[in-house]
Amino acid sequence: MRIGVLGAGATGLAAARDLVLAGHDVTVLEGSGQIGGLAASLKIGGTWVERFYHHLFGTDHDAIELIEAVGLGGRLEFHPASTGIYIDGHLHDFSTPLDMLRFPPLPLRSRLRFGAASAILKATPRWQRLENVGALDWTQRWSGAPATDVVWRPLLEGKFGQHARDISMAWLWARVHYRTFRLGYLRGGFALFYEALLDDVRRRGGDVRLDAPVSRITARAGGASSRFGGVTVEAGGQLWRFDRVLATLPEPVFARAAGLPAEAVSRRTYLGATCLILELNRSLIPFYWLNINDPAFPFLAVVEHTRMVPPADYDGRHVVYVGNYTPVDDARYTADPTVLLDGYLPYLQRLDPDLRRDDIVAWHISRAPYAQPIVTAGYRNTLPAHETSLPGVLLATMSQVYPQDRGQNYAIAMGRRVAKMLVA
Repeated sequence: MRIGVLGAGATGLAAARDLVLAGHDVTVLEGSGQIGGLAASLKIGGTWVERFYHHLFGTDHDAIELIEAVGLGGRLEFHPASTGIYIDGHLHDFSTPLDMLRFPPLPLRSRLRFGAASAILKATPRWQRLENVGALDWTQRWSGAPATDVVWRPLLEGKFGQHARDISMAWLWARVHYRTFRLGYLRGGFALFYEALLDDVRRRGGDVRLDAPVSRITARAGGASSRFGGVTVEAGGQLWRFDRVLATLPEPVFARAAGLPAEAVSRRTYLGATCLILELNRSLIPFYWLNINDPAFPFLAVVEHTRMVPPADYDGRHVVYVGNYTPVDDARYTADPTVLLDGYLPYLQRLDPDLRRDDIVAWHISRAPYAQPIVTAGYRNTLPAHETSLPGVLLATMSQVYPQDRGQNYAIAMGRRVAKMLVA
């Protein structure tokens, strides 16, 4: 069959590779000039680094398997997770169970209760009975009020804002259940992985077109079985005819292109992601990942990438992400990066009083409007099916990764699964 794949992120490229391996005629249409989707990259000191922080867990078997399949397994390195929490003006190590049991902002009884509740989540194999339970309600009951107020509530409110009270416990379960105490990173950047996938698709006869944003998708009755172009896609000023199409576009983008009412495709709200990437001439924090549990701060997390990968890979620069999830009309999403940096700097100096403006050698801004669906109780009941109302068109998009919530591993797994559905 002649198959179109819309989007060259993890989902689209993983699906395209399986489809060309199965002997189909595949064309991938990517709207931007880069592959990788939310794992798209830029170069610092000649080395790729992701526009939004990325790593793998030891449980990310689908991603690890595909990295090995394209010949990059030797570049995948696992490192001890280094995590901290900033609260009440202090940095606290929160990397291991022992660190959590020593966590000074909580009394010993609350630390033990927090640890026991976390162990329950790690040991609970099924999430279904948690999906209609509020995350904060569950943590209040099982972790206790002190741990909820010190650890969980600031994290949920920092990420979801006014929606924090509505977040499903199934989402939080996945964030705890699948995490490991070692983090994986592809030395040289995950861009090498996406380039290898792209090369593999092309080498096997597939076609990948960049700068081809999709503006319209139409399908005629019987298109699902047509050998003569039952689905028409207008992208990059050209018309493409396919027997079947796999769309990996965000739901609102797909709805507009398909001429469908937005509510026919999606009934959820999204937050945008914004990452200010700093190139520093010195280290900022003693951790890879620092959760900001102070509601006065204008950002959610600080990730010092070069606490996991050596600065030498980036010409000696220390690479630091300052990350946020906000509505797309929020000033932190729309602001000029220089204005954003000036606003963030006093708070970064609270993390490290020795930081000076001239320690910041360069900076970059990355934004994504549909980065975080708000996963409320009953979320599964609002999910669109992969089969759409357009004959021969299937949808595989981030919001359908549930309850795991994004991540390269789950995008790859979904892409490969839906590719099989497409040609069944």
